[in-house]
Amino acid sequence: MSVVSRPRRSVLRIALGIVLACEVCAEPKLRKLSLTIEAGNAPATLAEFIRQTGLQLLFETDAIHGHRTRAVRGELDPAEALHLMLEGSGLTFELINERTIAIRPEALAPASNRETLVLR
Repeated sequence: MSVVSRPRRSVLRIALGIVLACEVCAEPKLRKLSLTIEAGNAPATLAEFIRQTGLQLLFETDAIHGHRTRAVRGELDPAEALHLMLEGSGLTFELINERTIAIRPEALAPASNRETLVLR
């Protein structure tokens, strides 16, 4: 059985703290925007979301075809807006970075969200 010395434990704690701090810093920080997007077919409403936010959305048109989204209005950050828009639609999203969001059917959502933020 190996015993870790106090100085080593301190170094390990500091290293862990740095890793955790980097993960928090790496999370995209999305600013609130005034959004008005009507309910409708996902391809059209997501195109409007792109227009109003200036963000990039990644999706396969065939995969989101036939899905309907809810209306959103108000001062919301893009993640809040997408969460509201996609609620009950069968679609979900993943923040890739501060400028890019992937949209996919819930059935195709990643199995692990260890490194990504998935809101449903």
